Amino acid sequence: MSKRLAALLACSLLSLAARGAPAELVMLASTDQLMPLADIKHGELGGGIVRDLGEAIAKRLGRKVRFVVVAGDQTGRALVKGKADGMCYVLPYWIDGDFDWSQPFLPDAEMVASVPGAPAIPSLTALRGKSIGTVSAYRYPRVEQVLGAQFVRVDSETMETNLRRVVNGELQYALVSQMVLDYQLRMDKQLKLRPGLVFASFKAQCAFSRRSGVPFAEVDRVIKGLVKDGTVERILASYR
Repeated sequence: MSKRLAALLACSLLSLAARGAPAELVMLASTDQLMPLADIKHGELGGGIVRDLGEAIAKRLGRKVRFVVVAGDQTGRALVKGKADGMCYVLPYWIDGDFDWSQPFLPDAEMVASVPGAPAIPSLTALRGKSIGTVSAYRYPRVEQVLGAQFVRVDSETMETNLRRVVNGELQYALVSQMVLDYQLRMDKQLKLRPGLVFASFKAQCAFSRRSGVPFAEVDRVIKGLVKDGTVERILASYR
C-alpha cells in the first residue's frame, strides 16, 4: 500500500469515527460552590445539583456531558471564550459577558449566617461596619445598596471556607445561600451555625456561551421541558 493511499485511508477512518462519536455538551462548575450545588474534590465535579442538572440537559439533547471546573472569578471569561457551552445556577449580575440566558427556575435566597451567640441581625443596616464573611469576586448588590461604604467584606475563595471561618470564631457573620446552609445543617447536626436574616430571594438561571456549538433554541426548549415535567423539582427535592 502506498503512503498516499494509507494516509487517505487513515483520514477516512478518523472521519467515520468522528461522525459516530456522540456529540458533547460541556458545562462549567465553579470552585466556590458547595453542596448541594456542587461536590468538587481535586478539581473534579463529583455530584450535586449542578451535575444532575447538566446530565439531565445533556440527556434530553442526546449528547454526552463533560464538566469543566474553574475558579469562581473565571467563569464569565471561560464562557465568553467558549471554553464551555454553559453554566447553571448563575444570575446575570454575577458574571460579566454577553450570554444566552434560560428562564429563572432554580429558587434560592441569600441570607446571613452567624455563630449562635452573635447578636441577631433584624435588618441589613445592623451589619454596618461589621466584618462580614463573603466569597471572593461574588457580588451582593442588595447589601452593597444598603450598606455602601460600610459593607466590610472579608473574602474567602469558597463558600465552605467562608462558613468555616464563622464556625472557628474568626468572624461572627457570613453571607450564604439559604439552600447551602439548610443542606449543611441537615447533613451535620453538630455544625455550629445559626440561620438568620433572609435579605434577597431569587431564581437562578443557566447561561450559555454565544460561541457554543449547541443551538440555544434547543437548550432553551429542553430546560423548559425539564421544568414543566417536574424533572428539575425532583432534582432539587433529592437534596432537601
